[in-house]
Amino acid sequence: MKRILQIYRTDIHHIVTNWAALLMIFALIILPSFYAWFNIKASWDPYGNTKGIKVAVVNHDKGYKVNGKAINVGNELVQMLKQNHKLGWTFVSEKDAIHGVKTGKYYASISVPPDFSKDLASITTQHQTKPSIEYIVNEKINAVAPKMTSSGASSIVENISSEFVKTVSKAIFSIFNKLGIELQQDLPDIENFKMWVFKLEHDIPVINRLVNTADKDIKEADSIVKKTQGAMPTVSRIVSHGQTVSNELTTFFTDINNKLNNVEPIVRDQLMMLAITASDVSQFVNGVQTNNWSITDIEESANRHNIQLQQGISIIKQLQTLLANIDQMNGNNTLNVLNNQFSNIKTQLQKDIDVNNQLLNVLQNNEQLSDSQRRNLSEQANEVASNLHHIVNQYDTTFAPAIRKAITQAERDNADANRLLTATHLTIPRVESILNDTENGLMFGKREIKNIKAHLPTVEQKVVQLAKKIRTFEKEENINQLIALLKNNVEEKSDFLKQPVVLKEKTFFYVPNYGSGMTPFYTVLSFWVGAMLLVSLVSVELHDEVHLKSVQIYLGRLLLFLTIAILQSAIVTIGDIFLLNVYVKEKLWFILFGAGISLLFMFIVYTLVSVFGNIGKAFGIILLVLQISASSGTFPIEVTPAFFQRIHPFLPFSYAISLMREALGGMLKETVQTDLFRLLVFALTTAAIGIGLKKPLKAFIEKFVKKAKMSKLFE
Repeated sequence: MKRILQIYRTDIHHIVTNWAALLMIFALIILPSFYAWFNIKASWDPYGNTKGIKVAVVNHDKGYKVNGKAINVGNELVQMLKQNHKLGWTFVSEKDAIHGVKTGKYYASISVPPDFSKDLASITTQHQTKPSIEYIVNEKINAVAPKMTSSGASSIVENISSEFVKTVSKAIFSIFNKLGIELQQDLPDIENFKMWVFKLEHDIPVINRLVNTADKDIKEADSIVKKTQGAMPTVSRIVSHGQTVSNELTTFFTDINNKLNNVEPIVRDQLMMLAITASDVSQFVNGVQTNNWSITDIEESANRHNIQLQQGISIIKQLQTLLANIDQMNGNNTLNVLNNQFSNIKTQLQKDIDVNNQLLNVLQNNEQLSDSQRRNLSEQANEVASNLHHIVNQYDTTFAPAIRKAITQAERDNADANRLLTATHLTIPRVESILNDTENGLMFGKREIKNIKAHLPTVEQKVVQLAKKIRTFEKEENINQLIALLKNNVEEKSDFLKQPVVLKEKTFFYVPNYGSGMTPFYTVLSFWVGAMLLVSLVSVELHDEVHLKSVQIYLGRLLLFLTIAILQSAIVTIGDIFLLNVYVKEKLWFILFGAGISLLFMFIVYTLVSVFGNIGKAFGIILLVLQISASSGTFPIEVTPAFFQRIHPFLPFSYAISLMREALGGMLKETVQTDLFRLLVFALTTAAIGIGLKKPLKAFIEKFVKKAKMSKLFE
């Protein structure tokens, strides 16, 4: 151990006492930091400075008219790009764009075709044509620029698509909003319609019965019309006959009025004679006792009176028949009272006949009339005479006017009947026409009822289905909710459809810029580069100390290399933080982890060169190349080829970069522990190689180096 430290002190003394050596060591300490800093600064914010990447824009859009409104999406795109500074949009002709892309003046070009607006508006037609934008890129100029320009072109298409969706959805939601308002206004009518459907469903059995009844009634009405049509000739004959009868009655009434003038005095005289006869009967009864009349005289007188009375009864019967006929013609009982009085007269006359007959019976039996018999017979005869005189007195004032009035009324009724029959006769053709029309109407009604009966089951089924659907809708949906859904804020809804999903970003272990994100890779890379520079310029052997063991030389010179490694890492990490202002969450750990990684890398590179000589330098370069590609320093290891994914776990860069990222973005305990453990494995493996192989391979390596020098090509 003493000799190892002696080697270290001697190396330090040689450096500080030799200004050239000191200058060289200082350069070796500082150079790795330049490598890291320049690369970090160069990649600080590449995606924030894309406005310098020129992209040619060519607009050939001719525009289009939709519902009378002119649109030109190409012009709108140009105006939008003029406000967009993410890329260097340059508006040129088609010829300049193509030439510029070929020569590298423009990284890419975007061309809007003449029918772009027309194709975009084809959504309103039956045949849609998807519009297209032509994108041309020169991939020779730069590897990353095409990706940036492609992203810009894609964003243009996305913006146009989203604006198109917004415009179309705005129109749709405007229609929905109008429908919602109209639906709300029509809600009472909808409710009435619903109740009407339910009522119709409930009344369908009644409708069926009514239709069947109507069918039956139409058939009966048709039968009645046919019977009526069959009876019309008879009716016509009856009316004609009625007119004839009425005309005959008119003649009859004229006749009877003329005859009444002659008959009335005769009837009055007849009644007067009957009254006188009745008085004679009374006197005859009274005179039978007082006068000495023979039985023959009495019989002759009684028979004469009876004949006169019988004639009076016959006359009264004829008058009653006449009065009854007049009442029948008038259709009333106007002369019924008079007829009853004539019936009383008949009764009275019959009583006089009975008085005469009783008197004859008494006398024919040789009997004497008692005073009471005579008095009764006399009273009966007097009563009959009194009644007849009363009737005679009323004949001119009551009976005759009543008869004449009844005849006049019958005459008027006959005239009315005659006019009615005449009108009826004139109406019969019209009635026949109406019956024909009615028959035709009934035939039409029969056909329609038949059609109704044929379609009624289908209508019933539809009504039941409609009612069922309404109930299902009411059960599953709410029309007020539907109205609320249709009524909307058009701008708000269209904006929603324009961008229906919002990406809510949540960042773990925040890193503000691309340069800070690349710092772990370039910092770790600078440690390896620093180690390679050091072994290239500083010898790992002691040529004048032949008495020292190989292991002592290996470890003694290693201390100098490790000291320089610590200084290199300190300058790089501290410069990252305070000179470049790299974002580092855990600054102290960043410096400490950097120092540890730098020591490890120096240990690995030093061991390779110390054990294998110049071959070790080649191993160091090979490891450098592999680790740049397979350490996941720039791209995720998953996007690299399978070979690099397989060697990734066996490279110290993989865990060194991960450990530096933990300090930069925020540490996760298990990740830090894993990375430290695996880096420790690399350190132990390196120590085993250095201590175990230094002495066994020394003779072979020296011989190999000597042989190489003999070619005068190698140091």
